Amino acid sequence: MLITPSLLHVKTHTGRGRQEPAARLRPQGAAEGYGLDGMTAESVLERLDAPAVARGPEATEWQCTRDDHAAMADAGEWDDLLDVLRFADQDRTMASGGYRVAPLISEGIRARLFAALDAGDFTAAEAELARFNAVQAMHPEDYAAAHLLAQALIDIGAAKQGHADRADTPIKQLDEAAAHFSAAESLLFQFDPIEEMSPLLAATRYHLARWIDDGRDLFRDWYEDWVDLDPEDAIIHATHAVNMLPDAFGSVAGFEKAARKACSLTGSNTGKAAYAIFHLTAIERLGAPLPSIDIALFVQGLGDFQTATGCQHRANVAANVLTELLHDYRLAGPVAAYPLTKVRAALSDVLWTRLHEIHLESWEHGADSLALALGEVFGPALQRGARITRKGEGLGTRVPRA
Repeated sequence: MLITPSLLHVKTHTGRGRQEPAARLRPQGAAEGYGLDGMTAESVLERLDAPAVARGPEATEWQCTRDDHAAMADAGEWDDLLDVLRFADQDRTMASGGYRVAPLISEGIRARLFAALDAGDFTAAEAELARFNAVQAMHPEDYAAAHLLAQALIDIGAAKQGHADRADTPIKQLDEAAAHFSAAESLLFQFDPIEEMSPLLAATRYHLARWIDDGRDLFRDWYEDWVDLDPEDAIIHATHAVNMLPDAFGSVAGFEKAARKACSLTGSNTGKAAYAIFHLTAIERLGAPLPSIDIALFVQGLGDFQTATGCQHRANVAANVLTELLHDYRLAGPVAAYPLTKVRAALSDVLWTRLHEIHLESWEHGADSLALALGEVFGPALQRGARITRKGEGLGTRVPRA
């Protein structure tokens, strides 16, 4: 497990040492196809002796990092914040679960902006923007300050663009959004992500691509720059995958080509993980896999995705998506026999060798999905009275003595 290292002198606390509350495993039985042969979901779940929590410690750690740096921003500790942001960015510091620390710090610093935008309060959002303008004016040569201001401009511009359809004066909203994007573009082009060795700056520039006139021609190149700077960051592929979907800038064929190209860009670092990340994103956004998915390559990539961190967050993500695919392929019948076989074998591998702590937040249908996975993999042993326990890095079964 990769734990966040201490960041210079900043007292960033971690969620790993916290005692997470045990999750109540209560199946709802609301969706078709989650029934079990010869067992009820309740009878399966009551045999689980491995740890189960509502929220994984990785997610708690991420939020702690955000909260710590939000507090520093509220206290006006800008010199320290910019120092730690640059350090975490250029060091590629990783938190538990594979999440980069620099974006977490940035998200924490922008917490008040997010709250204002979520509330639709553009007056408060503009006040936050003024704060970032002041910080950047005091540190004009600091790319970290430029990132914060540019990202805030993009955040507000995107919110105004989305709000324009519902606004009384949509033209005004659209003009203001365009002005924000133009200001962000002018600011970002004063800095080169490659020269600064900054994945954070590359990410900010990539986020701008959707909102500028020539972005469609640039975002693929900007994606590759971002990958070159941090080839092990899964968020890069997930972000690009959204733009490559058919309802964005891409097509089914283009998405598949991009997923395979991502593997060629990062294969020496993370194997086939990039392919899995692309299709995980598609499944999350569309509710089903694209017809182009190579299921054998996907399950191989899913294994590489989890191996890259060895963490329980990713093990839960992998187990959940395999369970949902298992459910869908079973309902599809004989036409899905091949992908069903591949998914069933991959799910068995994850549960036997990778997953030993349940994070219920990662399971799409909660306890119903979990019961389906456990019943599928351990069903015969459960019917003989076995219980499910942790064994090594995964789960196993134990038959209690009479």
